[in-house]
Amino acid sequence: MTNALERSRCQSNEPDSASSASPSLETKSSISSPLSIWRKTLDFITYTPKRCRYDPSNPPSFSLPLNLLFAFAGTFTVANLYYNHPILDILAHEFNVTGERASLIPTLAQTGYASGLLFLCPLGDVLPRRAYVLSLILFTATAGSLPYAQLQLLPLVGDLAPPHRRATSLSIVVAGLSLGLLCARVLSGTVANYSSWRNIYWMAFGLQYLIFVLLWTFMPDYPSTNPEGINYFRILWTILTIFVQHPLLVQACLIGLCTSATFTNFWTTLTFLLSSPPYEYSSLVIGLFALIGIASMFFGPLYSRLVTDRFVHTVPVAIGLCFSLLGICIGTYTGTFTVAGPVIQAFFLDLGNLTSQTANRSAIYGILPKARNRVNTSYMIMTFCGQLAGTAVGNHIYATAGWIGSGSTSVGFIGLALVLCLARGPWEKGWIGWRGGWGIRRRDLGGKDGSGRKEEEETAGAGGNQDEKQAHQEGSAPGEEEKNEKEVAADRI
Repeated sequence: MTNALERSRCQSNEPDSASSASPSLETKSSISSPLSIWRKTLDFITYTPKRCRYDPSNPPSFSLPLNLLFAFAGTFTVANLYYNHPILDILAHEFNVTGERASLIPTLAQTGYASGLLFLCPLGDVLPRRAYVLSLILFTATAGSLPYAQLQLLPLVGDLAPPHRRATSLSIVVAGLSLGLLCARVLSGTVANYSSWRNIYWMAFGLQYLIFVLLWTFMPDYPSTNPEGINYFRILWTILTIFVQHPLLVQACLIGLCTSATFTNFWTTLTFLLSSPPYEYSSLVIGLFALIGIASMFFGPLYSRLVTDRFVHTVPVAIGLCFSLLGICIGTYTGTFTVAGPVIQAFFLDLGNLTSQTANRSAIYGILPKARNRVNTSYMIMTFCGQLAGTAVGNHIYATAGWIGSGSTSVGFIGLALVLCLARGPWEKGWIGWRGGWGIRRRDLGGKDGSGRKEEEETAGAGGNQDEKQAHQEGSAPGEEEKNEKEVAADRI
């Protein structure tokens, strides 16, 4: 009987022990569940389909469809930064704040974007690009963060595209980025005019996930340019050292600053001109002016194919600046009495800026192949400062001197850019002058079959392991790779 009582007591206690154990199991399961979700998400992002895996014996080719995919991704990724510009008055009314308060939205967004340029973009020189780009896009879509993925696509184009097609490939992606800036204004203004302003962000949400799926499916894997790793703070420090060590980079950055200032100066003050007499256009009509700038971008790849890919960077940059100067002069001094002036200015200004910036990017990406993201960071920061300067200076001068005053300021910016362009020749190794020759044909292309890419890689690696170590630690010695590349190419000629 005693055994029966003990047996019944044990049986009655078993459910209690099971029930007491179940909460701990449930708690453990609830704790591990978020971790397992993140782990699965990370595994999915880092997984590479077989056709996209990197093969050293057969590196991926940069095809036209892949080039167009990068441009599409850049267009609707950078557009996230500008959807709010045409609807600031709607947002002010929706949230019952003043227009001045609502204007803090793009200001804070641009400030956050600038910080990401400095602190996130250089990581592309260390991390595997495919996984890093996909992570940024997924985070942008899910958390609504600022668009940084497109900043990784441009240096990757510099790695994937052969030298004799680099400018053309870059022009397609750069055109996509500029298209995103203009297209965002048209889409946002049109959607907000006929439906709720929230719908534009629902559309952006879907587009980001579409871009993620397309890039995950077709984007080729490419190894890190510094697989040994670099200290993060050293990366930030080398951005500064790279900038002050390479005259070509400084020249390109200053020209980019001037051209970016004219771009934002025009598109900001254009709204004031067209909304006042004698035009008095609606906000929808003003937004459609961006279509003119979009039309000019289709000429960018053709120009790069015929000019930028064949001549030294000074030639296409100078021609592009002349395009911009022509458009600014016509628009500035005829825009007060005929709408044809701003139309012509929009076309030639955007065409000139696109062609000159593409030529600059193509040139600076050949400076340090192992530090292209840091080079890109330096260039993007300077162009961003130009955008801020153009907006601030243009608005202030327009308020005091009107349309002609703000346009004359842009003439000064382009004039300064032309002086900077012509102050240093394409073969000059120092900071100023035209030493090294007056030839305008590129000397680094090799054969038209793309063999120039192999020659560039050999030139970039000249100097053996010591140069690789220096490039790994400090972004390479001052001007060493640029010097070696030119000397080897000159000897071959």
